Amino acid sequence: MGFLDKFIPNEVKKVFKPVAKFSKKFIPKEIRPFLPATGILGAMGGAGGFGKMYLSNLLTQQLADPDAEFDDLNQFAALLSGTQGGLMGTDTAQNLRNMTTRGSVPGTDVVSNPAMRKGIIDNALSERSLLTKAKDLGLEGLASASDYLQGTAETLQDVGSGKIDLFTGAGAKEAAKAAAVPFSTGMGGVTEAYQRPLIREFEKADAAERAEYETNIDERNREQADMTMKFMRQAGHDEQTIEDTLALDGLDSYYSPPTESAAKGGIIGLKEGGMLNFGGREMDLRGGGFVPIGKKERADDVPARLSKNEFVMTADAVRAAGGGSVNKGAQRMYDVMNKLEARA
Repeated sequence: MGFLDKFIPNEVKKVFKPVAKFSKKFIPKEIRPFLPATGILGAMGGAGGFGKMYLSNLLTQQLADPDAEFDDLNQFAALLSGTQGGLMGTDTAQNLRNMTTRGSVPGTDVVSNPAMRKGIIDNALSERSLLTKAKDLGLEGLASASDYLQGTAETLQDVGSGKIDLFTGAGAKEAAKAAAVPFSTGMGGVTEAYQRPLIREFEKADAAERAEYETNIDERNREQADMTMKFMRQAGHDEQTIEDTLALDGLDSYYSPPTESAAKGGIIGLKEGGMLNFGGREMDLRGGGFVPIGKKERADDVPARLSKNEFVMTADAVRAAGGGSVNKGAQRMYDVMNKLEARA
């Protein structure tokens, strides 16, 4: 429920970072996932019950999984926990019933005759609209939930104080019934605390696999484009036909013009720069370009003539720009160069 995050101030989110650090430093990792089960101890009702239970739930989630970002915490579970706390006030059920039509009929408090009071209430109930009936139903449902939760809290308190004996059939049954809601909430949090790190590992592995796939597919596309250009030129097709063929296969970005013969030495022209393999011969990259020739990186075996104020990138920088692919990195360098030159 990420849409709730924008309503939570950043100052509140910052509180959770030291909580995560505390958990990593002081709480054994074998114990952390079970911290959400502390909800079994019962809800914190009374004044601010919603806020207390809402924050308590988020804090136990963070303690259970300190590597989780705030936005990864289960806001829905925290809202349910907060609602439970909000319904735990001693007078909450009665206050909710007083908001229904039956509980708010004017004049009934001054009528002493039970029959007359009943008649006034029945008349008010018979005149309710559909929306009013729905509102009354919802309020009565919340009041019943409050009665149940308040009763479970009192039962758990009696178990803790020894008023209810867990070692009797009746006592064990009462305790189990009272612990049903907090137990299900707490164990749900325990399950999520175990699963969330596994999900993160899966997403990390999936991202790495996708990145590797993108790198491999770039290499395969370049190889396919090179083979297409080679055989189409051998067959005598003109360059426009070759470009159109590559475009149909989605490989137009891999097109490179043919090299000129340089058996006797000389500069092979490349007005806009390029990625042409000249086998160690001279390249004209005055417009910028990628150098694919030479024995190996950092060998400094490719002669270069540079001009004032020009800048040369290392092979590592080109590879990093392409996420591990020098070809993709060179394309990104071209894009950056063209954008900057347009602004000059």
